[in-house]
Amino acid sequence: MLALAACKTPSPGGSSSAAEVRWSDAGAATLAVGDRTLALPAGELSADAKPAVTQDETGRRLAYPRASGDARIVLLVGGGAYLGPVVKQPVDFKAAPDLAASLGAMFENAGERRAELVADVMKEKGDAGVAKLLADGAHVEAPEWEEAFAKLGDAQKADVKKGLASLLERGKPTAGLRRAVVHVPLREHARSIAPRVRELVDPIREPRATAVMLRALAGVDKAESGALGCEVLGRAPLDVKNAKGSPEEIDAPGREVLVEAALVAVALAGGECKHVAASLGDDVCMPWFRCGAEGPLSGREATKQDEPVCTKEQLAPIVAKEIERPATEIVALSHGARPSLFAYAALAAAGKVPESFTSAHARRRYPLTQPKEPACDNSLPIGTSCNCDEATVRDQVCRHPVSASVHVGVCKFEIDDKGKKIVNVTSAAPP
Repeated sequence: MLALAACKTPSPGGSSSAAEVRWSDAGAATLAVGDRTLALPAGELSADAKPAVTQDETGRRLAYPRASGDARIVLLVGGGAYLGPVVKQPVDFKAAPDLAASLGAMFENAGERRAELVADVMKEKGDAGVAKLLADGAHVEAPEWEEAFAKLGDAQKADVKKGLASLLERGKPTAGLRRAVVHVPLREHARSIAPRVRELVDPIREPRATAVMLRALAGVDKAESGALGCEVLGRAPLDVKNAKGSPEEIDAPGREVLVEAALVAVALAGGECKHVAASLGDDVCMPWFRCGAEGPLSGREATKQDEPVCTKEQLAPIVAKEIERPATEIVALSHGARPSLFAYAALAAAGKVPESFTSAHARRRYPLTQPKEPACDNSLPIGTSCNCDEATVRDQVCRHPVSASVHVGVCKFEIDDKGKKIVNVTSAAPP
């Protein structure tokens, strides 16, 4: 299949290969290696260039010069040819990455051919080769990765997890970390987690993976995770004014789940943290601050909004359950983050709930005096005593924590703090 140049001693630079670059009428370049063809990346070669291709002594590693002045390694695996890493010119095949060292780059570069690559590696190297491919290609978000991992035997899955576990250590690359926190049993690596988290929040990187690690640490060391959670909050993850990088790199939604995880850790530890109150938010009337029989409300319940705020005893099992949230949900952002709920839980656990919060909810629960009918609407003369939707009245009392009277829609009412009641509900002109 490959014509080898006649030579007695293999050259570090390899020998001439019969592989050749071909161009289509549309201007796309391919590398023809016998009966194998490999599409080359657009712009990798100058238009219509046909550079000489070299190969190592096995004929399984090829190289061609790129327009940028370096060279691309191509590897033959199974029945296919695949793009490998980029190396310096002139190519020294003795020093150039071999198949084992090229797997990560091959998986990244394979694109739509990733399933084909997995099959070819399986054909040539078996499950062990696929395990190495997945460990090295863990930084690539692709369904083919998960599909191939699911088909491995337990021993090979363990090998992949072992490779991924190294990413939990301080100083290691962040690429692939999201996949590591999903597949590695984190609580078995608790010793590595705190140093890694401290590294990843200064500056903030991979906030979703960091959120998973914080929850895992909370499951084995409440005190350490609580202190670390407070440190994370002190970094103000949601303040992205000076953050550098693309929106995807900054990952504002991921930062929100990181803040949530930090608050969960602080709440579980039960200690005081001066940075928690800032996460309570401006809206102290969110439904999840109120508890029913099943715990914090979601906002979808039919309610008069007269429930009491959640107690620390009611919140404790919610916090404990939260550290068990699957890593896949956190990484994929498939759960609705509620940082303000866990900020309240942390403040309640430490006995530091702001008086303004307590007062707003106490006023919301004042007895309401109003007639059963008529219903307030714009057909009534202004000032007519009428019935306004109770849930609306109580919500608005909470949202106007220092107002003596509130006008909402076609209703107006007064809050009597001395008598601790809501009175004088009347019709009003729409605002």
